[in-house]
Amino acid sequence: MSATKSRSLVEMLLALESCTRYGGRFVTNAGQETFYPYKEVLRRAQNSAAALQAAGVRPGDRIAIILPTGIQFFDAYLGSQLAGAIPAALYPPFRLGRLDEYFARVRKMLIKIGARVMITDSRIKKLLGQAGEGVTSLEQVIDAKDLASGSGWKPVDVDPKQPAFLQFSSGTTVEPKAVMMSHENLLHNLVMMETALNRLSTRTDGSEAEQGAVCWLPLYHDMGLVGNFYMGLSYPATVTYLGPEQFIGFPAIWLQMLSKYKSVITAAPHFAYGLCATKVLDKDLQGVDLSNLVLALNGAEPIDTDGMYHFIERFSKYGFKPEAMVPVYGLAEAGLGVSFPDPGIPPIVTEFDRNAMSGENRAVRGQGRTLPSVGKPLPGLTVEIRDSEQRALPEGHVGRIFVKGPSITQGYYNDPELTANILHDEWLDTGDLGFFFEENLHIAGRAKDLIIIRGRNFAPQEMEDLLYKLEGLRVGCAVAVSTLVEGQGEQLFILAEKDIRSQRPDEEIAAEIKSRILAGLSLTAYHVEVLEQGTLPRTSSGKLRRNEAMRQFLGGELTPPEKVTTLRILKEIGKSQIAWAKFSWQKRRADADVPTSETPLR
Repeated sequence: MSATKSRSLVEMLLALESCTRYGGRFVTNAGQETFYPYKEVLRRAQNSAAALQAAGVRPGDRIAIILPTGIQFFDAYLGSQLAGAIPAALYPPFRLGRLDEYFARVRKMLIKIGARVMITDSRIKKLLGQAGEGVTSLEQVIDAKDLASGSGWKPVDVDPKQPAFLQFSSGTTVEPKAVMMSHENLLHNLVMMETALNRLSTRTDGSEAEQGAVCWLPLYHDMGLVGNFYMGLSYPATVTYLGPEQFIGFPAIWLQMLSKYKSVITAAPHFAYGLCATKVLDKDLQGVDLSNLVLALNGAEPIDTDGMYHFIERFSKYGFKPEAMVPVYGLAEAGLGVSFPDPGIPPIVTEFDRNAMSGENRAVRGQGRTLPSVGKPLPGLTVEIRDSEQRALPEGHVGRIFVKGPSITQGYYNDPELTANILHDEWLDTGDLGFFFEENLHIAGRAKDLIIIRGRNFAPQEMEDLLYKLEGLRVGCAVAVSTLVEGQGEQLFILAEKDIRSQRPDEEIAAEIKSRILAGLSLTAYHVEVLEQGTLPRTSSGKLRRNEAMRQFLGGELTPPEKVTTLRILKEIGKSQIAWAKFSWQKRRADADVPTSETPLR
C-alpha cells in the first residue's frame, strides 16, 4: 500500500501553511457562513498551542474537549496536538432531559483518560460542574475563546507511534472505552480511504470529480472526526460544517448545502437518509440539485435496504443518482474505514435464506433477510471471518469479523483487559458478525447483541426492520432484546417508543408488533413494551443501547426523560456553579500545599 504523506499529524498540519484555496466553512442556524482557509486554521492552531503551553500543558497530557462544531473546536483540538498533548473530544450536554446520566458518563470519561485539562466554552461550562466532581486529575478548565490570544508556539517532537488522540467508542457498553489512535494509525487510514475515494469519485466518463464535502456529523464521533475533519485537512478539500442539532431540527439543510456548494461527497449513518426521505418536504427543496453528488457514504450502523431505496427514489427527481449511494463499513478501532464497494454501480443488495443464516450460520440465496454489500477491504487491510474458536471460515459462512493492518488501534487507553479482548496477534476482533458473498463483505449484526432462541441465531436488526414504518411507532426507535425467563428459557422482548403524534392505543400497537414478528420470523415475542418518546437510552452518537435498555427495564429504571423547563435548567446551573466553586477551592488548597481532608487535585 502507499506510504503515508506525513510522519505525524503535526507534519501534516504544517504542510497547510500556504493552503488558501481549501478550508472549513461553518454555517450557523441563521444561515451565516464563515470560511477559514487552512492556512488560517493552522495559524489559529499554533496560537492555541502556544496558549496551552503557557498554561502549563505538557506533551502527553490528556485534554478533554467539550465544544460544539465550530472554529473553536478546530482551535482546541489541533492546538492540543501541536502542543504535543492528546485530545479527546467528549459530547456536549445535548439531552437536557437526562443531565444526571450525562454528568455520570462524562465523569467516567474524564477519570478513564486522567484528563488534566478541560477546554469548553462559557455556555457549556455553566452545566459541567457536576461532571467534574471527583475527577482528581483535572487541574484547570480553559475557555476556548482564550486560546486565540496565544503566541510564540514552541514546536514539539512527536513520536508517530504515540497516541494522536483518544476516541471514545460509541459502542453500547455502560463503561466508556477510549480508543488509542496513534499518528501512524490515523495517517495510514487516511491514505487508505483517500485511495478508495479517488477510485470511487472518478466519474463514469473518466473525468475527476471536483472537491468538497458537507458534514453535519458530530466531531466527537469517528465518522465526523476522521472521515470529515481529518480527511478534509489531509486531502486537502473544503468541508462545509453544520452542527448535528441543525440537521436534526431541519434535515433539509443538509441537502440544501450539498446543492449550494455543488459538493461531491458526504457521509452519514443510515438513520439520516431515512429521516430525509420521510421528513423533508418538497417546498424546502426548491432549486436543490444533487446531481453533483458522487458519493453519499452510508455507514456507522445497520442499513435497512427499504429505507436506502426510499431515499434513492425520493431524491432522484432532484438529481440524486443510485450509484451515489455507497454502503461502507468501518469502526473507531480500525481508524475508521475498513471496506468500500466497487465504483460506479448502484448498491449490491442480496436476499439470503433466513433459516440457513439463523440456524446454520450460512449465507445462501433465498428468502427472508436482505442485506447490502459493503464492498472489499481497503488497500492495506486484511479481513477474515472466524468462528468461535477463531478459525478462519470460507466464503458464505457467518462469523466474527477480524481485521489486520497498519491502521488498527493499539488498544483502549488505561484498559489492558479490554484491549486483550479485542487484539489477538495483531488482529482486531471487531465484535461484528459478517460474511463474504461473491467476494464482497456483508454485515450481519453485532456478536454481543445476538439473540439465540431455541437454537436459532437472530440479529436484533432482523426484528427491528420488521417494525419499520409501523403506524404509531417512531421510525428507528425500537429495540429487540432477550433475557432468560425462569422456567421458560430465553425469551424475546421488544421495547419501542411511540410516535408522539399518534392516537393509536398502545395495546393495538403492541398487538401489531407481535403479529409482524410472528409472521416474519415464526417467533413469538414474550413481551412488548410501548414507551414514551425519548425513553430508550442512546450512545453519544445517537445509537440505541439495546443491552442497557433491557437492564434498565428489568430494574424498573427505564423511564422517560425529565421535562426540560427554565427552572430546572437554572437549578442545574446553580448546582454546577457550586461544583466549580468547590473545584477552585480545592485547587487553591492543593497549589498552596495546605493539608486538607479533600483529595488533592494533582
